[in-house]
Amino acid sequence: MKARYAVPALVAGAALVAAGVATAWSRQQQTQAAAASFTATSVSQLRATTCTGSDGTYQDTNAVYTGTATSSNASLNGPVEIRAHSVVNTTEQLGWLDGTLRVRPASGGGVFASFHAAIANGNLVGLATAGAGNGGKLVASLSSAFTPSGGFTSGNLGTGSTPNAGVLFTQGTCTKVKTVKGTFVSRIDLNPREVVPPVTGLRASANGSLTFDVTRDSTGNVTSGNVVFYVNYDFPGSVTITGLSLHQGNRGANGPTVVDAGTGTISDPDGHGNVTRVVTGVSASVLTAVLNNPHGYYVTLTTSANPNGALRDQLESLQRK
Repeated sequence: MKARYAVPALVAGAALVAAGVATAWSRQQQTQAAAASFTATSVSQLRATTCTGSDGTYQDTNAVYTGTATSSNASLNGPVEIRAHSVVNTTEQLGWLDGTLRVRPASGGGVFASFHAAIANGNLVGLATAGAGNGGKLVASLSSAFTPSGGFTSGNLGTGSTPNAGVLFTQGTCTKVKTVKGTFVSRIDLNPREVVPPVTGLRASANGSLTFDVTRDSTGNVTSGNVVFYVNYDFPGSVTITGLSLHQGNRGANGPTVVDAGTGTISDPDGHGNVTRVVTGVSASVLTAVLNNPHGYYVTLTTSANPNGALRDQLESLQRK
């Protein structure tokens, strides 16, 4: 009966592994580049069989290979033992290998990794993954020259064509950045007299609120936030609203726009209604400046008849919600 073997697809490269934080650990959590070279040519417990498939001769081998791994990382520096099962089509020079790799430094610790690799023309490439000592994890590329009877030569773990292709993660304490959310509201009553220069002969008004939803880090610095415009307006007749915005400037002076509500053009035939807009992703610097000095900012509502501002109000003190 002919033996059948599946040849897995080539697996190459490596991945960065993230893990949960265990606050009970006394050491600091860290992630290091993991790289080692190794040779394992002492062969023992060799068991090999051959069979013939439809595309050539197959060699099925189980063996233990020992040697030395060399690395600047103490966990990867020391005697190495590889237990491997390989299946190679010796006619096509293609195959695969599954196994485990153990590094046992004299100082203790080390790693015990499982790996899977593809073999082509006497060379293998694959991926090694492991739980390392003290709750860590290793993920690294693996490449080497290989023969079932001769073992591994010019082996590389976490190095080769992809720089820093290996990661050794050590679990430990890891301080999370605490964030604090806050909401601040300013009531606004817009009128034409506050516009600079004042708009005369316009019997119109608007009232509502300007809300700042902010997020701060553990040190109190604003990191992000949104601004919510809410305005009820009352004009004596048909009106075309062209803008609603927050400006930097003191009472009696004009200043630049810092947050635009993005209303576009709103045509209202009876002149009564409301506008609500949420502006996301407002810069932390703008939010900080407004929270620190709200009196230095004002809101304007512009119309097609008054493009420089039909209604305006200076911000008052912000109320924390």
